[in-house]
Amino acid sequence: MKGSFYLLIFSVVMSSCKKNEDFAACQLEKFIQENPINRSFHYDNITLKNGRIEKLLSFDINVNKDTLNKAIIFFEYNSKGQVKAVRDEANPTRIKRFDASFDNSGNATKIIQTTNGNIEDEIAVQYNAKNLPTEITSRYLLGINRNIEYDNKGNPQLIFRSDLGSTPSITEHTFDEMHNFFSGIPEIKFYWIVRPLNTFVPFGDHNIVSSKVYLFDKTEFKESVSQRTKRELVYNQNGFPETIKIIREDLSSTISNLSTFSYQCR
Repeated sequence: MKGSFYLLIFSVVMSSCKKNEDFAACQLEKFIQENPINRSFHYDNITLKNGRIEKLLSFDINVNKDTLNKAIIFFEYNSKGQVKAVRDEANPTRIKRFDASFDNSGNATKIIQTTNGNIEDEIAVQYNAKNLPTEITSRYLLGINRNIEYDNKGNPQLIFRSDLGSTPSITEHTFDEMHNFFSGIPEIKFYWIVRPLNTFVPFGDHNIVSSKVYLFDKTEFKESVSQRTKRELVYNQNGFPETIKIIREDLSSTISNLSTFSYQCR
C-alpha cells in the first residue's frame, strides 16, 4: 500500500515536471508579421544567450523600401536574473534606456526612460496578487497608459488604452488553450511594458483567437465593428503557434496580418 502511494506521488511529480518542461520547450527566435493589405513587413529577431534574451533586432519594411522604426535592444540583468534595464542603440548618438526599480516580489514597479542620460519619462506599474501587471501609467504622458483585466485563467481579457493623442479604447480578447508563443522568453514582458504591441500580449499562458475593440464616443465606449477580428492558428508539435492569421470580419475575411514564428526547441 505504501509502495503504491509513493508510486502515485512520483507519477504526479513527474507529470508536473513534464508539463513545465513542455511549457517552455520552445523559445522564440524570429517573429515576422506581414500586412498583405499595405504590403508591409515587421521583423523581430531575438538573440538568446544562456537561455534568456540578450538582444532584440526589430524593424519594418514597407513596399520593399529601406527599414523603418528600427530598434536594436539589449537586455541587462541583475544578480537575481531579473531584467533590470533595456537599452536601444538603433541610433548611436541617441541611446535610449529604460531602467527599473523593483518591489519585494521582484516586480518592476517604476521604470525610468532616458535618452543619453536625460530623463524623458517615468512609467509606474501596478500588479495583482498573481504578479501580473494591471496598470501601466506614463507620468509625463509621453508613453503608454494601460489598464489590464485578466480572466480566471490569467489571460489579459480586457485592455484599456489611453495614450496621449489617441482615442481611448478597450480591447476584449478570447484565447485558445495552447502555449503563448512568448512563453519561452518571459523577459520580453519587461519590453512590452515600455513598448507594447497592440496585436500580441506576452502576459497569460495562451494565444488570442478573437478581438473586439470599443472606442470612447463622447460619453461611452461603443464597439468599432470594423476592428473586430478572429484568428486562425497553426501549431508545432510542442503546442506553440507556427503561423497566426488575423482576419478582419468586416472585409469578407480579409487577412490583415499574417505572422510566422521560428523557435529554438528542446
